Amino acid sequence: MKRAAPLLAFALGCLPHGRVETPEPDYAMPDRFTPPAEGVAATAPAPEEGDDRWWLRYEDPTLHALVEQSLGANVSLRARWAALQQARALATQAAAARYPQVSAQGGVSFNRSFSAIGTSRSLQVSGSLPVSYEVDLFGRWRGQHEAAELDAEATRLDIETLALSTSAQVAEAWYSVVDARARQRILAEQLEVNERYLELTRLRFEQGLANALDVHQQRRQTQASRAQLELVDDEVALLVQQLAVLLGQPPSELGGLEARDQFPPLGPTPATGVPATVVWARPDVRAAQQRVRAADWRVGSAIASRLPSIRLSVTPGYAWQRNELDSPAFPDRGAQTANDWTFNAGATLTVPLFDGFAGRGQVEANEAALQAQVETLSQTVLNALLEVEGALVQERQQKRNVELLEEQVAIAEETLTSARDRYRSGLSDFLPVLTALVAQQGAQLNLQAAKRQLVSRRIQLHRALGGDWPADLEAPEPTPLRDGDEER
Repeated sequence: MKRAAPLLAFALGCLPHGRVETPEPDYAMPDRFTPPAEGVAATAPAPEEGDDRWWLRYEDPTLHALVEQSLGANVSLRARWAALQQARALATQAAAARYPQVSAQGGVSFNRSFSAIGTSRSLQVSGSLPVSYEVDLFGRWRGQHEAAELDAEATRLDIETLALSTSAQVAEAWYSVVDARARQRILAEQLEVNERYLELTRLRFEQGLANALDVHQQRRQTQASRAQLELVDDEVALLVQQLAVLLGQPPSELGGLEARDQFPPLGPTPATGVPATVVWARPDVRAAQQRVRAADWRVGSAIASRLPSIRLSVTPGYAWQRNELDSPAFPDRGAQTANDWTFNAGATLTVPLFDGFAGRGQVEANEAALQAQVETLSQTVLNALLEVEGALVQERQQKRNVELLEEQVAIAEETLTSARDRYRSGLSDFLPVLTALVAQQGAQLNLQAAKRQLVSRRIQLHRALGGDWPADLEAPEPTPLRDGDEER
């Protein structure tokens, strides 16, 4: 009985496909996101009215140029644009079944025969214009077409999602370069300080005011700083190469980057808005919605394929024939010609009776696919909420961590100053100085890492909040194909 209900609905003209206009999960949205940290502004105005490109908030010309370049040159994005072109072509192909199919046919035949009375020849030329059309009574072909169009829309939204991710990846890569350069500067300064302390311990050793152990310990600390600095030098080169790949360039071709070693001011936490508004505006969520609608249309199309169908056909035609006979018995008989116009029309009714349950299996498969897309939509919404909530919580925690590390650096510097003064005055050996120096330099590097992590948290928040700017993207020029054999 349950299986007969959809068929009855179709028979009554109540098409079950296309029922879901704006699919949503069956759980309630929260009223608000986690509030920002105490004392932190909850909103931040956009740098320009109507422009929600988040990277403009950083007032970093290099970042702006890199992101803009990546949106047109990133290879993964270009591949998605090609996938969109393919999806639109498939939608056009699916729409073809909803229109009459027209073709032209023509033929020429020549016949020559021999008999007792003579030789006969005939030439026939014919042409026809068959036209056929299947009446889409129950929306079978419309369902396929609508599903393909929705697939194309979902693919376009996939591009917007990837554009958001690409902009965040480029920002992460660029500020990883900035962070590495900042650590270069810090380690170079630390190496200089360690060399001064090494010179101090050597001088005091020569004066008999320190022992050889103090010199060896400071030499080890100096060499450790030098080794760290060399590692960071290599890291900068590697990070620049990774950034080049995001820009669609070979790793060795990116040059001319600004020698920046300071992060830009982040400003207040961006406005989050109402969770439902933020989530349903994200392109990944809207793409999941479109795929639910596409799957729903395919269910209706599968049901319609089990119902009767009517195909109309019309074939106008024309035929011309010439006959000749060469015979002594009929010397006066000449060539004879004839032409004829034809017109055939018909209608075919097809009623599926038994197909080995193939149609039923197709309906069940599409219903399962629809359910899978519904669950995917629910998970996508949950992931979107989690990304925003997680980014807000992590940024709040990271800001507090930066504040604590700044206090730790200040305390470590005071401790180092006190230990150094006591050592110079002969009130202590070098070990307290070395301990304080290691702690102070470690705190500096920890603070730099925390600042880098804070920038990353902010970038993640911008990515989670999405924005309308990817909708303005246009397809880049396709990459021309080149024959590698010609280059070789």
